[in-house]
Amino acid sequence: MTPKKCYCPVTHVIFDCDGTLIDSEVIYLKTVQELLAPYGKSYTKDDQALHMGMPANTFSQHIVKELNLPVTPEKFQEQFESTSEKYMGNVSLLPGVRDLVLHLHEYRIPFCIATSSFKRIFQLKARSFSDIFLAFHHVVCGDDPEIGPGRGKPNPDIFLLAASRFNPPADPKKCLIFEDAPLGMRGGIAAGSQVVFIPPEHVNKQQKKGATMVLKSMADFKPELFGLPAFGNCSKFEFG
Repeated sequence: MTPKKCYCPVTHVIFDCDGTLIDSEVIYLKTVQELLAPYGKSYTKDDQALHMGMPANTFSQHIVKELNLPVTPEKFQEQFESTSEKYMGNVSLLPGVRDLVLHLHEYRIPFCIATSSFKRIFQLKARSFSDIFLAFHHVVCGDDPEIGPGRGKPNPDIFLLAASRFNPPADPKKCLIFEDAPLGMRGGIAAGSQVVFIPPEHVNKQQKKGATMVLKSMADFKPELFGLPAFGNCSKFEFG
């Protein structure tokens, strides 16, 4: 019989945003495909899995170099951001997100967001869910001045910074990170945290290696496995 995996109790929770809290990765896929079409280049979900979690500037450098595009990374980033903005008004929360956020808030478990998105883009995406995002203790974005150049995911910097901004600062080893991107998962592990990995279907087995737990949906998460209060029958409330 396979022994049951042991999880360590946590005190704080850190969420990625795109593809973890909100269903925006499909928008980014559509955006890149639209931008590459004039060059006769294709971009699949498998390609996207290699870039998920990268800050926009790093992603633009990679895509321009890998596909030998006749455009500067800076110009591609500008086009990427302006095109993706057009579709962000239709983005929705992923299954299980609202219930878990309300649950953590109800039991006063501190939680925050650590996203590779730049602040301006994050604020645009957050408008539709201001009730939920107001419950987060803080948000650390990919262009935060305390994150050094080239130190985005899979480096642990953004998660370590997010942990340090709780009041009082949290021990990264006591933080539980939710991620959907292989790069983000690796960054969480490098930070010394446990990582609940909720990848899209096209992420392969090798890319899931090292995750503390792999789920198909946040709706499948059981908080009590990490020493957090279990979901009960208390009625949920809304923020306003």
